[in-house]
Amino acid sequence: MAEFLGQTKDTIETDQNSGFNAMGKPVPYYRREAGYRHCKDMGLGSDESFAAVNGMSEALERDNPHGALGAAMKYLDLTGAYRLMAVLLTATVKES
Repeated sequence: MAEFLGQTKDTIETDQNSGFNAMGKPVPYYRREAGYRHCKDMGLGSDESFAAVNGMSEALERDNPHGALGAAMKYLDLTGAYRLMAVLLTATVKES
């Protein structure tokens, strides 16, 4: 089917899980770090940022997005929680 849509195996993401495919799998360190920096940018302190990222990551690893939102909303509003979820599911490796 992919060949009929003009897609090849090269154009389909295979090396890392991103977006909804990342749920139910471990959240890589680079995504947790990006989430922590994002929380700090949204005004949280270090402890709150760490707790929000860890709580949301643990729930996402269990494929529980509603639980992830609940964990993050202890520290962020709904918009901030969705922003953090997006970072934890889609952030890419920062190249130096």
